[in-house]
Amino acid sequence: MTRLDGLGLDEAGLDEAGLDEAGLDETRWEEDASVGDPREVVVFGRRSSRDPAGRIVRVRGGTPVTPLGGPERVDLRHHPRATLVGIIAVVVLYIVGSFALGMLLREGESTVSVPRVQVPRLDGRTLEEASKDLGEMGLLVAVEYQSNETAPEGMVFGQRPVAGSKLEVGTEVTLVVSDGRAGLKVPDVAGFQGAEAAKLLQATGFAPTIEQAYDDEVRPGEVLRTDPAAGARADTGAPVRVIVSNGPAPRVVPPVVDQPIAQGFAQLGRSGLGLASVSTEVVEGKAPGVILSTDPPAGASAPPGTPVAVTVTEAAPELVVPSVTGLLQASARTALADSGLVVMTWSQTVPFDDARAGRVIAQSVPAGTTVSSGTPLQLTIAVAAAPPTTTTVPQASTTTVP
Repeated sequence: MTRLDGLGLDEAGLDEAGLDEAGLDETRWEEDASVGDPREVVVFGRRSSRDPAGRIVRVRGGTPVTPLGGPERVDLRHHPRATLVGIIAVVVLYIVGSFALGMLLREGESTVSVPRVQVPRLDGRTLEEASKDLGEMGLLVAVEYQSNETAPEGMVFGQRPVAGSKLEVGTEVTLVVSDGRAGLKVPDVAGFQGAEAAKLLQATGFAPTIEQAYDDEVRPGEVLRTDPAAGARADTGAPVRVIVSNGPAPRVVPPVVDQPIAQGFAQLGRSGLGLASVSTEVVEGKAPGVILSTDPPAGASAPPGTPVAVTVTEAAPELVVPSVTGLLQASARTALADSGLVVMTWSQTVPFDDARAGRVIAQSVPAGTTVSSGTPLQLTIAVAAAPPTTTTVPQASTTTVP
């Protein structure tokens, strides 16, 4: 039986591989001259069945065959020398790299030096003082609050690490600070009704007292806050002040008399008061539009939004002087009664038989003149003179002498 050492096939295997003797144009075996190993061969193979384009074709046995191309040398020998050289090279590279890395690390350690400081004893100092000291030393501060029956609130009574420890700059030191005696925790009663809050505090173990305070936002009767504040600790039976809202504080009427109405009304509004009726009054010597008085008066207390009545000045109304010349004195006074003028009279004697007697013959302000209320008006009234006295002289008698 012919053996194909280079392929590991015998004649029986040709059929299984899909090859027969007709499928090999030329097959030969060549021994390696230096070794004499018959397993190293050069096989020139060419398929007997392929299409003109060189694509895969089917041969006997149904096994697809792909063209192999040019000659291929198959080296099946072992090379222990080359393997040993490669292993040695890897070991040498590892040793050199480790040495270089160690030198770099040692060099870094020799050039970087972090100073160390000794932690002082901080018990009995306030948190502010202890933090300042540690900060000046370059150490960081962490705070841990704990209740303590002897240390006052805000006092340091412990530290980690302990005093005397040497730390690198930038290391954190924890200060244990007292937040007061353990006692009882004051409950949060804000928004409760005063009586309910007092009952809860009393049940907790405190002695509550209720106090009133004005507040513009919280409804009357509701708790504003407590003293000590909610969350604080206090001894059993300790007094707790409960501050209850008494509603908005009363407002004080501001002094707005003699101010212009725009300025005075604005000040009333800023004080939280309202504006009631506004009355006017004519005052001689005062400009119109000035506040004369308020009700309630300035300085009085009033609930928020209370309306304030205001009296302001107004200009005197303008009058047109009527004509009363020729009227009887009584008729002239009647005509001028509601005019707003101040009427005065002056008498002038006229002949006893003058028809103008008893009438107005002149007025100080001409008719049709526009004047203000209270302007004086003088009327001249004609007064008839007394009639002349007639004397009768008796006629003398005559005697005729013959």
